[in-house]
Amino acid sequence: MTNSKPMTLKRLHPASGWAALAALTLAAPAQAQPAPQPGVQLFGLLDAAAGRFTSPSGVNAKEQAVSKVSSGGLSTSFWGIRGQEDLGGGTTALFELSSFMRNESGAAGRSDALPAPVNVAADPYFSRAAWVDLSHPDWGRVRVGNITSLLFLNAISSNALGDSTTFSPLNLLTFIGSPLSGGTAWANSVVYDSPVRAGLTGSVAYAASQNQGGPNAAARLAYNAGAFNTSLAWQSVNRNPQTFADGTSANDTRAWQWAASYDFNPLKLYGHLGQIQNRGTASAPQSVHYRVWDVSLGLPMGTGQWLAAYGVRNTGDTVAPVPATVAGGNVSRKLLTVGYDHFLSRRTEVYVLLSRDQTETRTLPAPPTLIQASGTSFAVGIRHRF
Repeated sequence: MTNSKPMTLKRLHPASGWAALAALTLAAPAQAQPAPQPGVQLFGLLDAAAGRFTSPSGVNAKEQAVSKVSSGGLSTSFWGIRGQEDLGGGTTALFELSSFMRNESGAAGRSDALPAPVNVAADPYFSRAAWVDLSHPDWGRVRVGNITSLLFLNAISSNALGDSTTFSPLNLLTFIGSPLSGGTAWANSVVYDSPVRAGLTGSVAYAASQNQGGPNAAARLAYNAGAFNTSLAWQSVNRNPQTFADGTSANDTRAWQWAASYDFNPLKLYGHLGQIQNRGTASAPQSVHYRVWDVSLGLPMGTGQWLAAYGVRNTGDTVAPVPATVAGGNVSRKLLTVGYDHFLSRRTEVYVLLSRDQTETRTLPAPPTLIQASGTSFAVGIRHRF
């Protein structure tokens, strides 16, 4: 994923600067940033939120919300280094190494939210990104290493709540506590990104097995026509690795997702439609289809923007029953999030977010019954880029 040079701190004129900043923030997710400058740079993002949270994997019948400090309300905190070299003739070499961190404790990893085998607290140190590439404006670029998955890129690049895995309904329904395997980044992968031609660009990705599950394959096609943007992503994941925090399922899965957005100026509207197919394993095959859709919006107001999003994941297929305290892979999950994001500068913002989570789960003991649960999360936070 493209990342930015550190932004310079500038005081904005209240009449025009804030409006331009709001438009810029609505147009791009937190992780989508301009290309690095020549040399080596330190960069990152710190997001600190305090509030009362339910589990990001979905509320269950016995869950109580927990009051805590978190390192990720609108974005997951991370730091990294990157560099670029001009090789001549338009060809450049780039690299990125970046690591998740929990700034509430100073520990590495994303959180303690998901236990083993996913165990995101035990993320490898540069699990966010670790790649090197060669690029040219005429033929595109090739990256090799640990790289953001094309499906996750598709979700966060057309989403009012960006890359949030705590409050964005789309990201929670698709990647957190979901039947999807493959997670948000693929190790041992090769990705080709085409140059832009008449607003169109394409990407293909392949992740080798190397005794950690796989191989995985993905493709994405995107079209940009100014106010209107649309994209389609597809991926196939074979046996998710058990030794790497790379998703929430150990099954083979396939998924597709269509995204679209339109900037009505000032209101910007986003939408997604997709499907996840849980194919089970070679020894225990399944064919359970989950439909996922969401709508979200960003509306600039004052020196910030209002945010709202609603998403649903459900299935009409028979889902294997689970204990009443487990919510992931449920029959139905619905999420509503509203909030306000206030800009203090080009790099720093404060926010308040409120989310309502509703699940319906097929539970044990026999005979299986459907149990409904609901919970509310609330947070105030600050996000700072450097």
